[in-house]
Amino acid sequence: MLVILSFEYIEVEFMAKKSEIDGLKTREQKFKDVKWGRMFVSRKQITSEAFLDLKTAAACQVFMIFLNKCQWKPIEHAPRRKKEYYLANQGEIQFTYDEALEKWGISNNKFTKAIDELVRVGLIDIAKSGFGLHKDKSLYAISDRWETFGTDEFVVKKRQKRTQHLGFSKGNSYGRNSDKKQNQHSSTTVAQQL
Repeated sequence: MLVILSFEYIEVEFMAKKSEIDGLKTREQKFKDVKWGRMFVSRKQITSEAFLDLKTAAACQVFMIFLNKCQWKPIEHAPRRKKEYYLANQGEIQFTYDEALEKWGISNNKFTKAIDELVRVGLIDIAKSGFGLHKDKSLYAISDRWETFGTDEFVVKKRQKRTQHLGFSKGNSYGRNSDKKQNQHSSTTVAQQL
């Protein structure tokens, strides 16, 4: 009985702190919390053949996180009664492996398979691939290829493969001696021009 009371006390204390934080928010901050606390998902997209063909639960989870990262903005000069929105960050959605692991608990292997699955069925596209290089992030776009999934009109896309080999290889432009190679090439071109 003493343990139950201590849990109730912790819950009451937590709720009191939360209400204090909510009490410190301005009216504008409360409005933004309500406005941005929603996520819109198309029923047509969720019930589509492409979404139902996803093979892993991680792919469904990653897709929902992608939809959560979408920033919808109203189209200007649209009729007031019928508001229309556009995706403002199309092709600029960032979702890194570190974020997937630390914030959402998705391992690197699961995340890679989920991205491959989503690209395979046409729910997302890779706008820019970071290729796993240091501080180079991949950028994603929400795709509409899923609408033609399972038909002859469907455009098949796959993850881009890195063609440049990194590490200890001949002609590697990254590494300790890369500056020396660039300086030698620049001095020979200057000498040839003279």
